[in-house]
Amino acid sequence: MNKIIYIMDPHCGWCYGNSENITSIFTELQNDFEFEFLVGGMWLGENAPKGGESLHKFIEANAPRMCEYTGVEVSDKFYNLTKDISYSFSSLEPCAAIVVIKKIAPTFTFQAAKEIQKAIFIDGKKLDELETYIPILETFSIKISDFENEWLSEENITETLKEFETAKSFANGFPTMILKDEKDAYYLLANGYFHKDEMFEKLKQLK
Repeated sequence: MNKIIYIMDPHCGWCYGNSENITSIFTELQNDFEFEFLVGGMWLGENAPKGGESLHKFIEANAPRMCEYTGVEVSDKFYNLTKDISYSFSSLEPCAAIVVIKKIAPTFTFQAAKEIQKAIFIDGKKLDELETYIPILETFSIKISDFENEWLSEENITETLKEFETAKSFANGFPTMILKDEKDAYYLLANGYFHKDEMFEKLKQLK
């Protein structure tokens, strides 16, 4: 069976804009393709921007174009978060959260990743706080204690960092979608936002 590899980052606006598309594709085609979900680690360590006037102006200048093109919304709560100097927009914590969910509830990975992005872009929640994830975990009947024990553990952080390296071998940006065929050959399906209907037609020919 051919495999679809999807690579994203929770802080990536274009990944957020594409979240409904990839979730729909997974839902419709999960019996026709094997799916692998990889997190990218877009903003890490010293490269993770902190909230403040500089970041706010950057987001304010660029987010409207993404919203207009993809049809998603970005709330005032998110714009306010970009001003919060106490918050670092680090990808490590939300990516580690997705890695945990992949382990303990793999069938919900795409849906949970979409909800994590909604938590920040719509609800303006910080992705380094456990409280942000609790309603998401409850939605998918994931035990909070199981998630909490794994989330920022040394083992899970190590696994997440390894996944970043794997993602780098496939993607120059986010989101990226790759097809791996039964002969282990790789083909780029999308680098950036894609239109759902066009991708459906392409994938139907590749089943």
